[in-house]
Parts: sequence; C-alpha cells; structure tokens
Amino acid sequence: MAGVAAHAQLLPVPDDILACVLGRLEPRSLAASRCVCKGWRDVIDGRRLLRTTDLLPLSLYGIFFMEIDVLCADPPKLFADPLTSPRIDANLDYVEEDDLRITNHCNGLLLLSGHDHLVLNPATRQWVRLPPPPPRCTESGMEGFYDDVCLAFDPTVSPDYEVYMVPSVPCNLDPTATIFTEESEWPPSSCAIRVFSSRTWRWEERSFLRRGEAAGTIADMQQYTMFQRCYTVYWKGALYVHCQNDSIMRITLSDGAYQVIKSPTGGKMDGSTHLYLGKSSNGVYCALIYHNVQHQFQVWFLDESCGRMEWELKNDINFAPVMAKFSLVEYKDGLPNKNKYKDRNLRPWIFLRGNCLDEDVKEGLMEDNVEWDYSKGFILETRDIKVNCDPMHFREVYFLGFHPYKEIVFLWMSRDTAVAYDFSSSKLQYLGKLPAHWIGYSFPYTPCWIGELSEK
Repeated sequence: MAGVAAHAQLLPVPDDILACVLGRLEPRSLAASRCVCKGWRDVIDGRRLLRTTDLLPLSLYGIFFMEIDVLCADPPKLFADPLTSPRIDANLDYVEEDDLRITNHCNGLLLLSGHDHLVLNPATRQWVRLPPPPPRCTESGMEGFYDDVCLAFDPTVSPDYEVYMVPSVPCNLDPTATIFTEESEWPPSSCAIRVFSSRTWRWEERSFLRRGEAAGTIADMQQYTMFQRCYTVYWKGALYVHCQNDSIMRITLSDGAYQVIKSPTGGKMDGSTHLYLGKSSNGVYCALIYHNVQHQFQVWFLDESCGRMEWELKNDINFAPVMAKFSLVEYKDGLPNKNKYKDRNLRPWIFLRGNCLDEDVKEGLMEDNVEWDYSKGFILETRDIKVNCDPMHFREVYFLGFHPYKEIVFLWMSRDTAVAYDFSSSKLQYLGKLPAHWIGYSFPYTPCWIGELSEK
C-alpha cells in the first residue's frame, strides 16, 4: 500500500478522471483505495463514490459462532453458503492475539475480549487493540461487579465506534468493597458505565440516569447469573442489554438516560427458558425457547411506536413435532444434494476455512454470485403440524441468530443441522450440516466495507 501511495503522489491525475477510474472498482477495492493517500480519499468521499449501501450491504454473509469443547474454547468458525463472494477468512489467524473470543458484534465489526479488547473488521482484515480500561471510580461502589461489553457502530452515520462496559451483578457481593447490598435496587438510579470512543481514543466513565422503575433487587439478579449469557443490540442510537433476570436495559446514548423494559416472559426466568435478543427487519426482536417436552419457541417484536415499548407476539410454535416431521422428511426424501449447484438453494452451507473448498464448490464459483434466496428451497410447512412420536426422542433446538433484514431466525437442531425458519410464514428451510460439540456464541454476520478502522 505504501508503494501505491508513492506512485499516486508522483502521477497527478485530474480529479474527474480519477473519479471515473475509481468509480469502476468494486466496493471492497474502493474502500481499500481510500487508504492510498489523502487525495484519493478526498475524491472518493467528496464524489460519494462509496455509498452507504456499499459500506453496509443489505445481505447476509453467514453465521459466525464459537464452538465450546469440554476442555477449551476453539477459535471462531464461519458457517455460510460456499459460493459467497468475496471470500472472508474466518480463522482470524492474522490477528496478533492468542485468545480470539468474540464477545460482541455490531454492523460488520467484531469485538474480541481476552487479555485485551480488540476491534476487528473481517471484511478488510483490519484490527486495532484498544487501550486497557481504567478501574471504576470508587464512588460508584461497583468494585468487583461484572461487565457486559457492548459495541456500538453505524458506518452510515460515522466511521467511529464506541465500546460500553455495562456493569452487571456478581454472584457474591463483597460488603467491604461496595456500597450495594442484596436489598439494593438494580439497575441503580444512576448507573456508571465505562465508555471507549475511537474518536477520542480514550476511556471515560459516564453516568446514565434511570427513567422509570428498576428491574428488581440485586438479590433478584443473583439468581440468574449462571443461566443466561448477555445479548445486546444496537439499534438507531440505543443499546439494548439483556439483564440477568427477565428485563432489558434500553440505553439512549445521546441523552445519558436508560430505562428498564420487561421481557415477554411475564415472570421470572429459570434454567429451562432461554432468551435471545437481536434485531431483524423492523427493529428489536426477542426469541424465547422453552426447553420443555414440546420445545416451545416464540418470537416477539418490540413495538416502540409513540414510546409504548410493548412486546408483540409474532410467532408461537411447538418445535418438537416439527423436528420429528423434519426427521421423517430427511429419512424418506433426503435433503438437498451438495453436488447439485445449478440451483443455489440446493447447495448446503459449509464451514468456510480460508480458501479450502472441495472441487465441486470451486466449479460452482464460476457461476454468477447472487445472495442465497430465502424465498425458495423450503422443505417443510410447519403450520399445524401434528406428529405422534415418543417424547423421549424429541431432538433439541437452539438459537443461532436473527436474519438482520428478514423475518427469519436461524436454528441449530440436534447439534448437527442448521435451518432457517421464516416466522412470518411458518416455513422451514434446510441450510446444511453443522456438527459441533456445543455452540456458545453465534450471530449472523453482514460484511462492512468501510475503508479503515478509526484508531489512534
């Protein structure tokens, strides 16, 4: 890149001609060209050659996930359509860090938290290491509290990003190191949150004031510290953070305020109920899986019109008979043949590891690349399915994520099969085999072609 920049300085080209040439590049190359020199960046930005739809295309690349083995956490993996182009390296082996745990994501950027916090753009292979956060102010009384680390980024608004460390209740309070007791309300009326800004390249502690009631007491929260992992959503300038019981913090980043929203559970969570927060076509959604005999599955939409903050039920289904019927379809008719590549929806998704593809897939790469069509390839209409089978043989169902732009959720069934479930039409689509020991954290990934990460 340095050599290109040197030649760019030696060969002055009129801006009109340069804009014409650069405008013929694909978004990924155009974004990279912004890094050549200031003159090129000014032409690209001034002529608006890189549109917001190029920075954040409305298409899904695949599903990133962390596979948790009995002994250790493996590096991240990517499950996607084998003909997805351009190729994105899911190994992340270009990152100079031993611990590659993905803890959060937002609009194409990943947040890795191990010994340090790293922000990474897999589409451009750029990453930056953040400075260590300062200790909490002693006046906050939150020494020893946990942190839910959240990433906020919207390339259509600004190339800058922010990282928020939202405090959560520990399993045990140290009465000598905190002003809180088990009877204290949570979240507190004034919540101290450490925030990193890439624009200033420093951490600061901000106080967010609560509007409305608390979610409960610290004792209420401690009952759920082992049941749930934290899911967060960034949507239109607000962070939605799943608290430890059945509530959600909605943090408005612009005015320093937050409010507590009750989840759709209507009661306290327990170990058999899993809540997943995400965003899809119209805003913030919530998925609930009840691990009972029938494996009840629900999708809720958060209606924020006129400031209501009310949950609207979009889908409610018992997945046990659906999975039993799916097994019968799989056994009787078979699933799409991985060697039939003429129809894109007959190509099962696979693990994408660098550029390692089998010959059939490589031959398929010669075809025109289009996005996977979720309106085709459905193999099962789930509405009103009734199957008599032994409840002991019902297979498990787990949540992989919401499609960011369609009313679709991705599910992992019996630890070996991934499916897309259209909760607006109640149809099931086969994606491919996804064998894993256990998926600890997963999310649908949309590439971001922004030219450079904000860094010091």
